Amino acid sequence: MSNSIDISVVIGFRNWGQRRLQLAIKSIQESFGSLNGEVIVSDYGSDDGQVTREAIESSGARYIFTPTDGTWSRSRALNAGFAEARGAVLVSTDADMIFSPHSFEVIGTTLLNDPTLCLLLQCRDLPKTWGDQEVAEAGFNWDTFESVSRLRPRWGMGGMMAVHRDVYARIRGLDERMHTYGGEDIDFATRAKRAGQRLLWVDHPNARMYHMWHQPTRELIEVAQEGRDAVQYNKNIVYKDKSFVRNTRMWTHRLNGAPPLVSVAIATHNRAQYLSESITSVLGQTMQDFEIVIVDDGSTDGTREVIEQFDDPRIRYFFQEQSGVAAARNRAADESLGAYTAVHDDDDLMTPWRLQSQLDVLEAGIHGSFGSFVNFDDESGEMKLYKSRALNSGTINDSGGAPGHGTWLLETRILQRLRYDESLSSGVDNNLALRMVRSGFKFVHSGEILMMRRMHPGQITVSDEHTQKLAARQARKVFSFGTTPQGSTEMKEQRGAADWTKIRLADQLTALLPYLPDHLVSRWTAAPQLVSGAAVADAVSVSHDGQELGSLMGSGLISAAKLAKLTSTNYAQSIVAEIRTNSSDDEILYDEDPAITIRQYLAGTARSILTDMGHKRTVVVTACGTPTDVLRQLNETAVVGSSRDIQQNGTTSSYTFLLDHTGTEWVSWLSLATIEVMNVMARPTLDLSISVNHASTEAGVKA
Repeated sequence: MSNSIDISVVIGFRNWGQRRLQLAIKSIQESFGSLNGEVIVSDYGSDDGQVTREAIESSGARYIFTPTDGTWSRSRALNAGFAEARGAVLVSTDADMIFSPHSFEVIGTTLLNDPTLCLLLQCRDLPKTWGDQEVAEAGFNWDTFESVSRLRPRWGMGGMMAVHRDVYARIRGLDERMHTYGGEDIDFATRAKRAGQRLLWVDHPNARMYHMWHQPTRELIEVAQEGRDAVQYNKNIVYKDKSFVRNTRMWTHRLNGAPPLVSVAIATHNRAQYLSESITSVLGQTMQDFEIVIVDDGSTDGTREVIEQFDDPRIRYFFQEQSGVAAARNRAADESLGAYTAVHDDDDLMTPWRLQSQLDVLEAGIHGSFGSFVNFDDESGEMKLYKSRALNSGTINDSGGAPGHGTWLLETRILQRLRYDESLSSGVDNNLALRMVRSGFKFVHSGEILMMRRMHPGQITVSDEHTQKLAARQARKVFSFGTTPQGSTEMKEQRGAADWTKIRLADQLTALLPYLPDHLVSRWTAAPQLVSGAAVADAVSVSHDGQELGSLMGSGLISAAKLAKLTSTNYAQSIVAEIRTNSSDDEILYDEDPAITIRQYLAGTARSILTDMGHKRTVVVTACGTPTDVLRQLNETAVVGSSRDIQQNGTTSSYTFLLDHTGTEWVSWLSLATIEVMNVMARPTLDLSISVNHASTEAGVKA
């Protein structure tokens, strides 16, 4: 970010008219006053030819064009502009808004002086006689605009919002799920408030925003049912999603220079034999917006070499002379760049959904989250669930303990301020939990199993069990000091079912088997599946109607590292695992004959199409060729269910899934010498006893 830019104002638009845009740009540029500002026009897929880059740039604005599939999303348009913004203050507005002189000088100066604010400016609607054409002809008659305009309700759609750059980065911009029309401003402002910002409606005579009249967009949108559905979809996000950090799985238009959202903090000392698996489990998270901060507390066992084997710039390694686990954790907090820190131990494993599920439960007034964990025996793989109670004054007073430290996700600033007590050799987590609760910070259970805790002889809780228990007792005594007997009794009486959260997978621990280490389990994909191309080598890509669906990965055995690549791209499905019974079974393979994989994939897709069809006599025939080529050779009874293009080694082969709802016509199709059939699928009630030309072993198999 350039330090010379104080404020960036982004206008998002699509097919909105050049005259209107130029008026908005001119008014904004004349309102910066003493501040150094920039205007960014984010054109999100315009295709009407009305706006040109040359015209916008000649007006003194920056022009950013994003090609799209035709779908309008104000959130994505604004994010695309903000991605290139250089200002310390970020402002969103629309192409139909004009601003009085000094408006953005007032707004920018206010935020630069107090970054804890989120500023909004109430819109003044101009009458029908003041559209963009009339404004262009008459000029900016601010006194007239003030006298003829009407104040719009504060929570109306559209307008202006301004936040500090750091706030925008922390809540990850506008929600990119929202599209077509409505709710983007309300949603963003509400999320900023939940994140701790103070909302302030600017009421200053030198800051005015006027809306140039045009036919209301919502009236145009809601003519069609599709438009009404889109408006309702956005409303559901605004009023039902209570989180404030969004775009966590995919922030398509990421702010340049934005720090990682989460810092995974690992303090380690001579755990090289476990560290690689621990890091791999982090890299397999479904939420990839993180860094891994590893503080090596004086290891002498090759820890550095283990870390250097990972070719990932998100891993940051720091070595220090041995100073103790508390000092190492404090160093990690000091080095962390993320708004949130996820505590992770060097010998434990994260479940793939950990970070995402913990971010999802962060709401207003919540400073962090935690969850349940399983202990697993590093020799047998046996697992035992620990659910974890709520973290509050009552539970600490009751037991002196805190939820599993390795499941904590909390605001990094808390660790940087309260810090781990370096005078303690053990129990530092209980001590810190006590002080966090005493300080008024609140934490919530995620309802998920977040950690797989490795049980082995070198574990601190094993080697230092006495000190751990002593630390818990001391924490309880310290906490109870100053608590009256009556208060203690009341807290005990409040203990009960409310302290416990329902845990997903609590009764299905076998679902966690794929995430155990390689030496404990064999795991494999039960069927070919589409994955990200980055997850497989020599990818066989699959597309439909020109849209890439993914790359084919064959069924077969896979390693924990391969599984991590799949979960990191949210493609892992149909993964099966079982505890190893033969210690010599240590060869993990994944390679499969591409031809077999393609046939299995086509058969599986045909089976899925058949399952989706309601008619019991429907037969699905998979034929080679494009729909046009295949239908040219068949009669009118053939219906195309879908199609796939599969590319391998630069060669593309097309396949069409034909539907016969009569249950009999398909036989005549097979008699055509020009039709090559891969498989035929039908429900069990139909008898497919006929063989087909060029068929794989799937031919004649009933679904």
